[in-house]
Amino acid sequence: MSTLRRWRRSGLCLHNACGELTRPCMCLESEEMNREQKIPQFSDLLVTPMMLIALSAGVAMGADPLVSNQTDAVGLGTPHASLDSGLGVEFMTCGGAAGDFNNDGHLDLFIIGGSASTDHLYINDGTGNFSDEAAAWGVDRAHTGSGVAVGDYDNDGWLDLMVTSQGLPNQPRPDVHILYRNNGDGTFSDVTAAAGLGGSYNPFNLVDTFSPAFGDYDLDGDLDLAVAGWYGGSKLFQNNGDGTFSDVTVAALDADMTDVRAFAPRFVDMDGDRYPEILWVSDFETSKYFRNDGDGTFTNMTPANGTGLDSNGMGNTFGDYNNDGIFDWYVTSRIGTNGIPGPGASGNMLYMGTATPHVFSEESVSRGANFGFWGWGAVSLDIDHDGYLDIFATNGFSSSGLDMTPSRMYLNDGTANFVDIASQCGMDDGGQGRGVVHGDFDGDGDEDIFLINCRQKHVYYRNELDGDDINSITLDFDTSAVDNLAPNGFGTRVQFVSDSHTQLRYLDGGSNYLSQSELSVHVGLGSDADADITISWANGDVTNLVSVQPGRYTITALSCPADLTGDGSLNFFDISEF
Repeated sequence: MSTLRRWRRSGLCLHNACGELTRPCMCLESEEMNREQKIPQFSDLLVTPMMLIALSAGVAMGADPLVSNQTDAVGLGTPHASLDSGLGVEFMTCGGAAGDFNNDGHLDLFIIGGSASTDHLYINDGTGNFSDEAAAWGVDRAHTGSGVAVGDYDNDGWLDLMVTSQGLPNQPRPDVHILYRNNGDGTFSDVTAAAGLGGSYNPFNLVDTFSPAFGDYDLDGDLDLAVAGWYGGSKLFQNNGDGTFSDVTVAALDADMTDVRAFAPRFVDMDGDRYPEILWVSDFETSKYFRNDGDGTFTNMTPANGTGLDSNGMGNTFGDYNNDGIFDWYVTSRIGTNGIPGPGASGNMLYMGTATPHVFSEESVSRGANFGFWGWGAVSLDIDHDGYLDIFATNGFSSSGLDMTPSRMYLNDGTANFVDIASQCGMDDGGQGRGVVHGDFDGDGDEDIFLINCRQKHVYYRNELDGDDINSITLDFDTSAVDNLAPNGFGTRVQFVSDSHTQLRYLDGGSNYLSQSELSVHVGLGSDADADITISWANGDVTNLVSVQPGRYTITALSCPADLTGDGSLNFFDISEF
């Protein structure tokens, strides 16, 4: 019988006033467990300066990137359905998002249903099978839905949903977006108006909203919101910390967004100063790279910093593809029907980060990642656990000469050069792909992909990694006990150092085009047996974990119990509180 290893604590090493770790402290013993025992029921405890870290151990699996289409088998076979059979705005929509909405430890899915259907909330039963419980949860709305973002906007420990919409079926309106508050009892409530997110976002009262994205741009510990609008309705909303939002678009961005044909924003700290930039992917050469100035304002760096070269930016993803410690940025666009980049048809763009902060070199053609047909959603993931990020990107648009074109699975060769292996591993779906979601839906330690098609059945690619040399580590974050950390670890930067690799990850919510992936960070280790991990929290604290074994862990951040004043340091004022 094949076996996995689970780990239990046999000792605890504490030093100094707040429990500083001065030597490796993972004193673990192993014991054999059956492969069927997926989640061990115990936890390890580490204490570090100013933080207590609780690691709830899971398992790692993992070598060749082989997948199987399990869409119908797991209950995800309901297609997107549209009343619009033409090339109207709904033909550019259909997104979804992953999240553990009932806090049972298993990844669920919310998917836009389309104007001829209702939205779907697929609850995971713990075995990787799903049932649609949208009606019971109160989210089975009939509307022309567009994009989805997931985040705990009110810091109550339950994931909420932001759903953008183009209006009721056959009744387009610009003011029907939905903020669903998770009540924590198996239901959601529409709190859009109370949160200050009602009304039209468009200055011209046009229907135009696409992707939403959460992120903590001001580092105050709650989630702000960016929404992309194609007809000039892009907005940046600041979370007021009381369940409401304020429109700060003009004050914060100092830019006229009415001429930006935006499809997808995302918050990413590209330079390591903790303050996330906003990458605003947009059509017709209007993509924007907004540098966060750290004072509540942003500076547009495009095109001087080498970005904004995408002719028709639609989706995007990012990652450190060459493991040099600098984030790179991948933007999907469209290419000419002859497959050659040209005016108005740049193909996908790969902006490689340089040693100069916020300066990039566009290298998509030379690195094999340019020819992506008519691109939409894209995600970065290490699908084969070799220690290098790969890219999955979807495609398709009718009447373009690029209709029904296959998705791309760009495999990283270890030098940030890519080879499309979609056909070899059965991922060359030729549908009308729009959104993409990735995450470990079946709990086996590798990353699966959910491809969202417009007017067609979606596709669930279950990762079937098997064999040797496929170790991995996945980290989840619980930051609920620290006021100045955003929920679920938004804004957390993590470095993994193993024998063969140094890898960098950042938890930004995983927004791409209309969709959002699992709220976790994941690295493949290949044959490496462990990794040293440096967690750089968004509030400036740093946690070091030594010789972490392959597996899945929840990192729970707690303020140091000796810091009685809550100012983040130990001093005389803490003593005076006794």
